[in-house]
Amino acid sequence: MNTIDIIVLAILVFSCINGLRRGLLSALASLLGWILALFVATSLASTLAPFMSGFSHSLMVQKVAAFACVALAIIVLTWIVTSILSGILKTLKLDPLNRLAGGMFGVVKSLFIVLIVMQSLAPWLHSAQSWQHSLFVQALLPYAPLATDLSKDVASDAIKHMNHQGQAEVVTSDDSSFGQGSSLGNRSEHSTKNPFN
Repeated sequence: MNTIDIIVLAILVFSCINGLRRGLLSALASLLGWILALFVATSLASTLAPFMSGFSHSLMVQKVAAFACVALAIIVLTWIVTSILSGILKTLKLDPLNRLAGGMFGVVKSLFIVLIVMQSLAPWLHSAQSWQHSLFVQALLPYAPLATDLSKDVASDAIKHMNHQGQAEVVTSDDSSFGQGSSLGNRSEHSTKNPFN
């Protein structure tokens, strides 16, 4: 076991202890809460932006403020729901099981991150002696591409979702501008029409 193995082992042990302390419910709620906050805030930022006009007249600032408010609201709501459910689990004497599952979840989550980091560092460290003799590297590196591909798929889906929202906003804006232009054109034509013909 060399320095790399010690670092990886320390990360996994710390994650396990942290997971045992928080419990599976809290760990999952935290992760899912941030993901849900990102998607929902992205979807509603443009819709709620006009309500943020008190902060600034800039549309960009309004969107950022709306995004932040929605994300914060979802995270706080997630925290409240998690606290209630954690209390229920304690009442049902399921807290030890929740904490044990939390420790396992913490290890799996950290292992996933370690795999991605290994895949990223492999091209630069593959010739290093400590890399070649690391027990964790030799055992985990074959699975690193799977974790990297999965993370790319998730990121790609998130980017596509945000791009779709942006395109929808552009189309809506163009339609609104076209409607206003047509209305102004009709008014102009009506006002210049000779009433005596």
